Amino acid sequence: MTLINPFKLPSVYLSESKKLPNCTAIYFAIDSQNRILYVGQATNLASRWKNHHRQYQLEEIDKNFPVKIAWQVWNESGLGEAEKYLINNFQPLLNGTRVELPAVIPSEVILRYFLKAFSRRLIIIGRKSQTASELTNVYLKYDWTDCSPKGTAAKIKKFIRENKDKNTSLKFKWQKYVIIRGILFHPGSREQKANARQNRSYNNHWQVACNGVILHITPSNNYKELKLSTDSKELAGIKLQTLTKVALSEMSSKYPYEYSGISYLETDPIPLLWVIKNCAR
Repeated sequence: MTLINPFKLPSVYLSESKKLPNCTAIYFAIDSQNRILYVGQATNLASRWKNHHRQYQLEEIDKNFPVKIAWQVWNESGLGEAEKYLINNFQPLLNGTRVELPAVIPSEVILRYFLKAFSRRLIIIGRKSQTASELTNVYLKYDWTDCSPKGTAAKIKKFIRENKDKNTSLKFKWQKYVIIRGILFHPGSREQKANARQNRSYNNHWQVACNGVILHITPSNNYKELKLSTDSKELAGIKLQTLTKVALSEMSSKYPYEYSGISYLETDPIPLLWVIKNCAR
């Protein structure tokens, strides 16, 4: 699916929503700071905005940062798929949050908490820049070898549990990374239990999107080796260890499948739209 650029679409101000056309569309609520607040679908755009369930929240934001409603005419049969795709990519402020609560935590705030908490446990490998059909992707690695409750995988899972009830659009998506193949162990044996712990630690790939950038957090077999060849770069304004350009080139030669197409992270790709940029880090 080709990415839509919400900032180049036709739009009207929230206060003039009666001017919206009677069409089937994907729509975006965007404030004057170019922050995407909400993504939705409508079989009739004008009717949808006669009594929108996010009206109050958007009007509160509109008082300080005028809100526009932008839209893209869409085929009705593809509305659901397009809406889901765009929400996953742009992680708007209000999608996925509870309507009844006025306090919404921007996704970048939670992401910064996470990155700060794990700044000594994650290494930025590099990035793949945005294309016509893909957002910018950033790749991070963690050491999977500590399978205890103090290990990085366990700590990430704990962070996700502790923050899952917060009213924010930031979501961590989990999937298996690599299944360790090896000897078959006798069920219940010490070796089998140790292998199971390793699998629980290793087979974790988290994906999280924020402000138009997708982060991939995956395990590494050679974390200690990577750590020897890092410098410091910022991600969402938080300083993290980052694989050097020379080291990335070497890893790409050693492991072309895993590092293919990844380039060195020169600058912070995540725009900070809600937090105070000059605050202490």
